[in-house]
Amino acid sequence: MTMRPVLPLINYAVNYDYIVENLCENKAKPELMCNGKCYVSKELTKTNQEQTTQNGHKISVPSIDVFLVAEDFKFTHSDIDSIHQDSISTFCTDPYHSEYHSKILHPPSV
Repeated sequence: MTMRPVLPLINYAVNYDYIVENLCENKAKPELMCNGKCYVSKELTKTNQEQTTQNGHKISVPSIDVFLVAEDFKFTHSDIDSIHQDSISTFCTDPYHSEYHSKILHPPSV
């Protein structure tokens, strides 16, 4: 088994904007929310047919749901500070203080 059936999915992820704007057949129907999945489906079918003719036996490619997000996540310093402040526990302010440690970790008695 080769990685070839995965190549159309990688191509879709890398060239998402180009595929949606230029290669999608359902651009005129935004209610379908195709976003180029029609193109990926055809490419997967074509790749599957090429492998069938090359190997002499049929390889089935299961239906793959594509969950890709075209947005970049950006965190600002204030976002990280607010997360850090929310996660600080007020129960234990000194993580190294414990009554157990003071009983076993003390100078020897003379």
